[in-house]
Amino acid sequence: MFFRKLKISLGLFIGALIFSAGFGLVLAPAAQAATNLNGRILLQVQDQGQAWYVNPLNSQRYYLGRPDDAFALMRSLGLGISNTDVNAFKVSGAPSRLAGRILLQVQDKGQAYYVDPLDKKLYYLGRPADAFALMRSKGLGITNTDLAKIKIFVSSASGSSSSQTSGSTSAAPVVPASSFSASRFAFKYQNNSYELTQNLSAAWYDAYRTSPKVYSYTSSAEPADLRNSFYGLFLNIKNGDNSLNELTTNIKTIAANNNWTDDQTAEFALAFIQYIPYDHAKLDASDNRNTNPYYPYETLYLNRGVCSDKTFLAVAVLRKLGYGAAILDFPDKNHSAVGIACPTSYSINASGYCYVETTNYFPFGVVPRSVAAGQAQTVENSFTDLFNSANLGTMEIYQKTAGKLYNGVAAVQAKAAELAAASDDLKVKQAELDTLEPALRQQEDTLSTMKTQMDSYYNSGQISQYNSLVVQYNALVGRYNAALEIYRAKVNDYNILVNNYNAGTKAFYQK
Repeated sequence: MFFRKLKISLGLFIGALIFSAGFGLVLAPAAQAATNLNGRILLQVQDQGQAWYVNPLNSQRYYLGRPDDAFALMRSLGLGISNTDVNAFKVSGAPSRLAGRILLQVQDKGQAYYVDPLDKKLYYLGRPADAFALMRSKGLGITNTDLAKIKIFVSSASGSSSSQTSGSTSAAPVVPASSFSASRFAFKYQNNSYELTQNLSAAWYDAYRTSPKVYSYTSSAEPADLRNSFYGLFLNIKNGDNSLNELTTNIKTIAANNNWTDDQTAEFALAFIQYIPYDHAKLDASDNRNTNPYYPYETLYLNRGVCSDKTFLAVAVLRKLGYGAAILDFPDKNHSAVGIACPTSYSINASGYCYVETTNYFPFGVVPRSVAAGQAQTVENSFTDLFNSANLGTMEIYQKTAGKLYNGVAAVQAKAAELAAASDDLKVKQAELDTLEPALRQQEDTLSTMKTQMDSYYNSGQISQYNSLVVQYNALVGRYNAALEIYRAKVNDYNILVNNYNAGTKAFYQK
């Protein structure tokens, strides 16, 4: 929470309070179109006008259902773009590669726009009812026969992914170079905006999507730790898949250009993952359980995921950067996070791993106080109790690996302590000002009353009474002005601290 900033209005010098501003993803490759209906909204005219959206990424159709369902689905398929791009597209239209996509204005409250495939213009989706009305107004009538030619995305129809068979990961697919396209990821680090481009392929995505997501074993070879072995499935990289190598190379290149340390590079890489949109629709469809875990490639390709999906990706990336990493599970909260190897004295529960949240932006080491709908929530109005593992209950650790140690948590803790002290200081200074202000107002009222009386004496010719009161009035004005100067000096000091505190808060949470 930002502290309020004080201003003084001259005249009667009455202090007034105002509030300063409060605190306040990504391009998947275009699929080879099987039809010319990619990105269109289709209305099933022979069956009560049911609406479907044809995803241009896979040419499959998604049932839109009720307004809230449709809105959630469309946002879950959204592509994060910058304010600059949104403003440019509003003027000249979106490029053809974005035809039919849902765009999320990630730098401005995630406002959603639909790119009409016919005119490439952006149409604001607004609230669920508004979005549903717009989508239906853009709908194209289609017969049941023609609609049946377009494959239904499985989770749209049933609310769960297609069944997976146990076994080892499937063989590497034949991936033609033409199947790759550039995906853009927008995120923030050190409160600066960045974009990272990654080449991804629908063929590789399908290879991982259809790989086993159930761990099998024989009764004679039961693993010592079943969950550890199960998680290991999702950290297997297929032969020929160089996506993580390319991703970490891009990350290291940006880091080198900025002269960042290894620890800053790790922070930058995790910020990239933290800003990948949380997949609320996926969790809602599976009763708050991740019944269809994503391999890291799926999370990148879809540009969305829940806590475990993003944690798998984070572990894989940290390992590529040479850091020790682990999966931190919190069964009491049904939550997962990544652990980065760090000095034991700064680690969570003396585990040797520092907590790093993946579902939302948090500095390394900060443990969220609460998790809502699967996503960690920030509490911007307090900087105490930020490193307490008890906030999330019991902790379990899986897939532990050794590597470089991260040494930045001490600085995070020091900054949190500094902001907590500044918050306490501001509260004390605010109380002082709140005490002084009523006395000033009382003096102002007295001076106003005296001035009215003086004017009455003067206008009625009672000059001796007027002169007598002038002496008293001027003496009180002198005392009032002296008190006002003290008050104004305290307001000025307070406002300087407010500016510093608010800037520090914004930097801490990248708001």
